[in-house]
Amino acid sequence: MLTNLKTAHAELHAAIAELEAETRRYEPEEASLSAARLKLTRASSRRRVLIDQIIPTLSNLSPEQKSRIENLRRTASDQAVLSSRHIGDWTMRAILADWQGYRRASKAMRNTMLQRINDESSLLYPLLGGLAEGVSPPAFAPRYAPIPM
Repeated sequence: MLTNLKTAHAELHAAIAELEAETRRYEPEEASLSAARLKLTRASSRRRVLIDQIIPTLSNLSPEQKSRIENLRRTASDQAVLSSRHIGDWTMRAILADWQGYRRASKAMRNTMLQRINDESSLLYPLLGGLAEGVSPPAFAPRYAPIPM
């Protein structure tokens, strides 16, 4: 399960980086932006299903670990609502009408997703037999400077 989770996190990092690259464009490129958004949505869904499979298998948890797992579950549903709202609000028509607004909203959502990956990694990797120290995007994920807004 640990390998699958690390793979899911790596896929998410790559999809986030791809969407970030799209939002760096001066003008949106509709086809590639749509493809990047879809790739990110699918990677996020696969990760969410995997987390839902992993959590029930965890046993012998300390009270603190149980509390952190419960918090992870609670915030997962909150973030799913926010993500659905973001996707619904930012249709391609809305993006084309307000590219700068979308870029800001997308950056905020990507940052939330990156924090989520960090939270999951730091909690679940050790519980699944791996080390959480030094959790970072895979070496192949491109890195970019922040978008000036």
